[in-house]
Amino acid sequence: MSRDNTVDLGVVQIHKKVIGDIAAASLKEVAGVQLATFGIIGTIAEAFGYKNYPSVSVTVDKDHQVSLEIRVIIAYGMNIPVVARQIQDAIQRAVVDAVDIDLKEINVNVQAIERSGG
Repeated sequence: MSRDNTVDLGVVQIHKKVIGDIAAASLKEVAGVQLATFGIIGTIAEAFGYKNYPSVSVTVDKDHQVSLEIRVIIAYGMNIPVVARQIQDAIQRAVVDAVDIDLKEINVNVQAIERSGG
């Protein structure tokens, strides 16, 4: 008869901010996209090493399903629906790879279009 030699070491909890940080970092995979910024305070906080992403909101509903809303700026001339889908795919892949959570929904809110060079 075989005995189970596993030991329960406790519970792993992942804060919503971690999921938001992963989502924000995954935007680097999508060309022509950046997080929408909200003033100088976020820039100053980042200069001191604190990452604050007010452009990313993570919510957990009563059924423990996780949803995410991300506010972005897209480069002028890009196909917005195609880029939004790429953002959703990149975020989903990154979150599944890092924390093994399937997101209920990923809402992309385009805040602005950025024109380069002028």
